[in-house]
Amino acid sequence: MTSTAKPQTTTMPFITCGMYAFTDELKQAWQTFFDLFRGLTHDTLDPTLRFDTDSATLCNDHLFIGHTCGYPLIKSLQHKLSPLCVPVFDAPGCNGIYNVSTFITSVNSEICSLSDSYLGIAAFNSQDSNSGINVFRHSVAPLAKGNPFFSSLIESGSHRQSLIEVAEGRADVAAIDSVSLALIGDAWPELADQVKTIGHSMKTCGLPFVISNSRLKTIDPKKLIAELNEVLNKLPDQHRQCLRLIEFAKVELNQYQSILDLEQQSVEMSYPRLI
Repeated sequence: MTSTAKPQTTTMPFITCGMYAFTDELKQAWQTFFDLFRGLTHDTLDPTLRFDTDSATLCNDHLFIGHTCGYPLIKSLQHKLSPLCVPVFDAPGCNGIYNVSTFITSVNSEICSLSDSYLGIAAFNSQDSNSGINVFRHSVAPLAKGNPFFSSLIESGSHRQSLIEVAEGRADVAAIDSVSLALIGDAWPELADQVKTIGHSMKTCGLPFVISNSRLKTIDPKKLIAELNEVLNKLPDQHRQCLRLIEFAKVELNQYQSILDLEQQSVEMSYPRLI
């Protein structure tokens, strides 16, 4: 779930929120949300909302709030960032702060389970995605028994593109983040109708809003989460429904440890790579 966008230069605290902002409607909904947030908070924030997800942006000293995947957070960013809260979504596969990935194949495929996809082609969004590769690998590991399972892989660049690869027959199977799958279905229902579900991953903690560790010394996290929820209650219904947002829930870094546990279990099953 990474972006190659170059970090922008600013001297004002800024917000970046790109994990679930892949349509103009979603971007507008997040923009409206954070415009309301800027009107509530006492902090002076850059009015330009960003949609970058690259580590350079997230590690920028002027970051106020960012949004990232739990896998890079727990693997390589925790020295710089701390989870603040998890946006809780109304979507199939979401249970409070916990989400699953949905395994999909073409609606016309004879594949009915992950085991049926043996020697097929798998699509994934990016190497540092928990939902697209880490939990996918963990589910395949006991089937692979230490041997290659897929004939080849396609790194698509996004969950939507992974879905397209499957729908158009270039890939046989993919793991799609549950929130992304619901939002894709809202925006492109004809595309979503071209795939079917063949299973689900283990659940892990959802994608966190993060703040820099240095900023923890100057803010009250509980107050900040309360402000986010206050703004959500003021957000116009069409934007709230577009985002599928229910609330923002407090989360701790140790709640992402299960992501590393799943990775380690894959290694112990002699399946350290998705292939």
